[in-house]
Amino acid sequence: MKARKMIMLALACLAMHFNASAGDLSTGLFNSVKGFGLSIDYDATEDIYNSYTVYADLYGMYSGVSHSAGIKFVYLHYNRLTHMESPNAKYDIYLGPGASTGYVRDNGAERFGLVLTADLAVALRVSFNRSLELELGTVAELGFTYGESDNKSQLDIYANGLMQALLPTLKIMVRF
Repeated sequence: MKARKMIMLALACLAMHFNASAGDLSTGLFNSVKGFGLSIDYDATEDIYNSYTVYADLYGMYSGVSHSAGIKFVYLHYNRLTHMESPNAKYDIYLGPGASTGYVRDNGAERFGLVLTADLAVALRVSFNRSLELELGTVAELGFTYGESDNKSQLDIYANGLMQALLPTLKIMVRF
């Protein structure tokens, strides 16, 4: 039930943000060792774009500690640092802040808990003929988890946010 509420909240925020008269929209798949999901990117200007990602957080599933995935919503506001072009593609490097929230399992935590973080991301975005985009990036997250342990509410630092900062993400996007 909590996961459904999180998805509905994320979609409502996304719908309120878009302005139909400006910008390009791209959507596609988010892939990483961290998890997999869907992503929507919205170009606010030529140098700025916003990225919204909802994904299944797979922490603990590879090692067998957990048998179910968490869910995470990530918002990133990217600013272009540099731009290069070739005859077949455009290459851009972006850096930007963001925030994420979700219902996830953290490193060493016994149960799932709510997470809220402030993020810093870097990405290489490659655009092919204005229809296909690939984005390789990484995100460092600094924040807190809130959950129960031994029937007590507990607020902890989100360890996975920094531990997983070097795990790359790959987005495969189609531009509209």
